[in-house]
Amino acid sequence: MSRNVLERVLWQLSVERAAKERFREEPRKFLGRFALSPEEVDMVVDFDVAALQRLGVSPMLTMGFWQELSPSRDMRLYKERLGATDNEYAGFSAALKG
Repeated sequence: MSRNVLERVLWQLSVERAAKERFREEPRKFLGRFALSPEEVDMVVDFDVAALQRLGVSPMLTMGFWQELSPSRDMRLYKERLGATDNEYAGFSAALKG
């Protein structure tokens, strides 16, 4: 697991315009610059925020990454990906603990 590398990637994708553009154009090519396993690359490309958080990636980074680059940017979908139920939609949390 490369938690620190994943966090650096998500931070870069959340704040650097050029990184966002390169990721949007060719996500796997962009991620190829980093020491990530194929599974970690899949997590980022698939916006698997729950898996990223299970690896210890900061919930604030996963949320920022989702808001900046996910196809939908819908926070309800983000929370669903984290395992939220209908009862948990009223409040907001970057991470949902099971």
